[in-house]
Amino acid sequence: MEPDRPLSPLTWHRGPRSQFNLDHDHGLYALFLRNGAELKGITPGEEGLLYIGLAANRKGLKGRCHFNASTRNHSPRKSLAVLLMEKLTLEPVLVVKPASRNTWSLAPASEQRLTAWMLENLELAPYHCSYPEPLETELIGRFAPPLNLANCLQSAQHQRISAARADVLARLEGVAHPLSANEPTSGSPISMPIQAERRPSPIRSSLDSAEAIAAHFGLNPKTYRQRLRQDIAWYQKPQVWAFSPGSQEWHDMIAVAESMAGRSR
Repeated sequence: MEPDRPLSPLTWHRGPRSQFNLDHDHGLYALFLRNGAELKGITPGEEGLLYIGLAANRKGLKGRCHFNASTRNHSPRKSLAVLLMEKLTLEPVLVVKPASRNTWSLAPASEQRLTAWMLENLELAPYHCSYPEPLETELIGRFAPPLNLANCLQSAQHQRISAARADVLARLEGVAHPLSANEPTSGSPISMPIQAERRPSPIRSSLDSAEAIAAHFGLNPKTYRQRLRQDIAWYQKPQVWAFSPGSQEWHDMIAVAESMAGRSR
């Protein structure tokens, strides 16, 4: 039965991933930190809420939920990876995409270690519904789980995770990110405690793509690209949103991001 209004994910039945025999139905799902488990640097939401996700494609709930999946295409796994990089000795690997911006994943053994940690420390709460998209937007906006890096107010905690993810890609590509004034001059930002407060970083020369700029400003990459297509006069289809920092195109993209983030130009 479809709800008249979004239900709280705190009321959905949750348990270990192995408890659920998921199918291809559409719906929502939530990830919770299991009682007694710890994720250093993260303050979870009520009852350990970490993430609210959407399953609206042909694979349905069975194809989502992020357990035993590739970190390359699963946002909460990437966020967990940067938080657990040192603890689990995870090895990120560069994924080169000739037609678009590069991304990163984990080496196979690291994928297995992350999956094992998730199965041991997280609980899943699936919720079946035929039209999940509006429910997802409302619930993420209401609860703002720490691993949802779009569609909700981005706290300092959200922004640190986004920055750490962007730093992984920059380091794999061999691009050094300048550190902000209160950070040490050595050591990986991933290995430093993420809960430590950091000053907002300046516009960095490594922000040379839509994905990197969106991460820097805490924006949803898909929504940001849609806005670019609306606001950029020189847009042509197909458009690869990657330009040399300092170019006019780059400045135009930064201006759109600043506008979306509510910053003055």
